[in-house]
Amino acid sequence: MNLGLLSAAAFLMLVPTAAMAEPQVDPLAEPLTRDELKPTYFAIVECARRNQEPGCLAARQLADQLMDRPFVTALCKDTAYAVTQEAKTAETNSFERKDELVRLARDTMDFCKGKEDPIPVYGQLDGNQPDDNKINILDLLN
Repeated sequence: MNLGLLSAAAFLMLVPTAAMAEPQVDPLAEPLTRDELKPTYFAIVECARRNQEPGCLAARQLADQLMDRPFVTALCKDTAYAVTQEAKTAETNSFERKDELVRLARDTMDFCKGKEDPIPVYGQLDGNQPDDNKINILDLLN
């Protein structure tokens, strides 16, 4: 009996612990969510509204962090680069400046968030079973 326990313990010592552990996922490799992008969005809008250095500095720093992420799209990185160039205080806070920064904030939210699962079309998941609560698009075409 002791021999069986000893051989089991020896076997467990031979198995590498890395194989038993769950693989670590790099947080920079995860797609961004809307909640993670909200601080960047609000910092850009703050810079557009108040035209003060603390808000613009925060917008530039958060946009710079977006450019450092390896798995965001090129559109996201281009938008983040534009934010780093445009989010600076100006002598006059013109409508065009505000509009450009707010557009960049919206583009940041649109281009940098991870792709969401599409909503299934009628019949795609349920084998086209009739359901009174669903509208079949083909019925509307006839």
